[in-house]
Amino acid sequence: MEINSFCPECENGIFIHEMPKAGLIPCTRCSKGREATGNGELDEKGALTRCGICGCDELYRQKDFNTKLGMWIVVLIVALALIFNQYLFQILVGGAVIDGILYFALGDIVICYKCRGIYRGMPIAGKVEGFDLKIHDKYEFKTKKTEETKEQL
Repeated sequence: MEINSFCPECENGIFIHEMPKAGLIPCTRCSKGREATGNGELDEKGALTRCGICGCDELYRQKDFNTKLGMWIVVLIVALALIFNQYLFQILVGGAVIDGILYFALGDIVICYKCRGIYRGMPIAGKVEGFDLKIHDKYEFKTKKTEETKEQL
């Protein structure tokens, strides 16, 4: 199991290899870190049902792939297609084949909507589905409203 999160103070990555207990998860850069509730839960198969960092039970799954790298691959394929336009079809088909291979070769990760903690190397519960913008917006705009209210006080 690997859990990736970030420090709210300096946005440095925080990496832990077991379900966090209640208390502070220290940051290696600024020494402040992130608070954990310690309310993480796993089902009988070892799949995550509740986030160990914030205790949220709303999670989603996605492919374990760097999206920035994915965008650069698309840009490269388009650039190659424009430069070598006589091979346009072959380049686009090659790009689609690479995309298909990556899709089936890479595993899934589980991400918490609330704290954006990333969980790797564990089974994924059947109830964890793909990204839902409505659930995301619930946490994203709730957080922003709370921050704006604090600033006004």
